[in-house]
Amino acid sequence: MQLVRRDAAVRVLACTPSHTAADYLFERLAAAGLDSDKLYRLTTSLPHEDDASEVVQTFSRILRHERLPSFRVVVSTCSEAGVLQKLNAPAGHFSHIVIDDAAQAEEPLAMIPIMAFSNLDTSIILAGDPNQFGPDIRSPTASRSGLGKSYFERLILMSDVYGLDTQVGKT
Repeated sequence: MQLVRRDAAVRVLACTPSHTAADYLFERLAAAGLDSDKLYRLTTSLPHEDDASEVVQTFSRILRHERLPSFRVVVSTCSEAGVLQKLNAPAGHFSHIVIDDAAQAEEPLAMIPIMAFSNLDTSIILAGDPNQFGPDIRSPTASRSGLGKSYFERLILMSDVYGLDTQVGKT
């Protein structure tokens, strides 16, 4: 909300690893004052739509390419953000890509919105707590390959700036 209120040119793609988290983020943004002309909940999952709140259902509708530029904030799961490529959303369309609950997103999942829609002018914001739940990896092969650690946690562990290497368990 701070980004949107500060600058009329801001366009935000806000992603989460799960539908539940995306719905929660969406409902908070709607309650904060973004209306259906500025806020869109991108969802492609029909079973999810049946379970979605009335607020989410009101703001979710078929998105046509010509409507995309009118939205200031698009909320989706990381995986469903890829649908925006079918709508020809170019890299750089969004000035900011926010991944909420980034500590729970597997690295390949987090890369979908980042790699598809960012350019040198896009700000990437990862939010989350690496001391809470990490990615839910069920494949031992994937876990041995390093996918048990989120992109967010890996970045924190690589950086001396945060000094969290003693706080975050190494896997």
